[in-house]
Amino acid sequence: MLIFHLTIANLKMISRNRQSLFWALAFPLIFVVVFGTFFGESDTATTIAVIDNAQDDVSRQLISNLRELEDLNVEERENERLARKEFNDGDLNYLLIIPEGLQATVQNDPPARVTVVYDDTNPIGEIVVGLVDRFIDQANLEMSNAPIRLALTIEGVSIREVDYLDFVLPGLAVWGVMSFSVIGLAATISSYREKKILTRILATPLSVSIFFASQVLAYLVLALIQATIILSVGVLAFGASVEGNLLVIALLLLMGNLVFLNLGFIVGAYAKTVQAASGLGNAVVLPLMFFSGVFFPTDNLPLVLQTLVEFLPLAPMLETFRGVILESKSLTDFPAQLSVLAGWLVGTAIVAVKTFRFR
Repeated sequence: MLIFHLTIANLKMISRNRQSLFWALAFPLIFVVVFGTFFGESDTATTIAVIDNAQDDVSRQLISNLRELEDLNVEERENERLARKEFNDGDLNYLLIIPEGLQATVQNDPPARVTVVYDDTNPIGEIVVGLVDRFIDQANLEMSNAPIRLALTIEGVSIREVDYLDFVLPGLAVWGVMSFSVIGLAATISSYREKKILTRILATPLSVSIFFASQVLAYLVLALIQATIILSVGVLAFGASVEGNLLVIALLLLMGNLVFLNLGFIVGAYAKTVQAASGLGNAVVLPLMFFSGVFFPTDNLPLVLQTLVEFLPLAPMLETFRGVILESKSLTDFPAQLSVLAGWLVGTAIVAVKTFRFR
């Protein structure tokens, strides 16, 4: 019961610290709102405007078949000059122009020239043009009555599309937990040392192990609250996806946070003041945040850095966390990542015990 009351007391002290609450909750939520605003749920279909200068049976059939393509919205426009102006003004991304006399041309003197206008600086443009090009090839085969020599057997597999918000949201949740666990705990320990609280504890009947266990439990509870709020805002406000088992997600979060808390104890052991603890904590957190895949996949890093971050605590934590959340995988699917985390858990615990001092 004593450890329970101490844990509640620690949570109350943390909640009274507005600056701590800002770093723990408000700051990560700002990023969730920013990324959710720019990368939240939106219509993924691409719009292509069509100028039908032919107005014959072939052009109408061509447009009708084009409308059947998935993820492609077809809008017919009557005035080519105005459509090109919209394109130049950035109001249109793709423009398909069907020439006059299409039916007569394909019957007597093919090929007819159908024009696609697009911005060649847009990396998605090549994909859309390729889609239209394959559509034109298929239309050519149909009009020439070419015999079918190959048939395709379709095996549909449902693969959930993961957008950038889905990718970054677990990273923001883990980053928020890590930042507060490392910086917040280090600052708390440094403050206790400055105020001689740790020295006074040694003179009381209170067990030192119970005191530190209550600190750890308080931060673990806060980690679950942080992650729940951050993930819930992403899901409810911006349509992000959380597919995995909630108990597995919580278990993984607690395991990873134990590593971060050990790092917080180590930083707090070397920091002589609260300001120093904050500075040292940021020196630990910021490199991990930028290089371990919080905002971008680690595949984009140089090969040497990719290899290095695989053995840091945050990268395997994030890889496992995303696999559980986005693909509903189990922890057994990540033996290598969990082994790295377990190594960090044991190693940092040993270092924290060896380096910690009460005075």
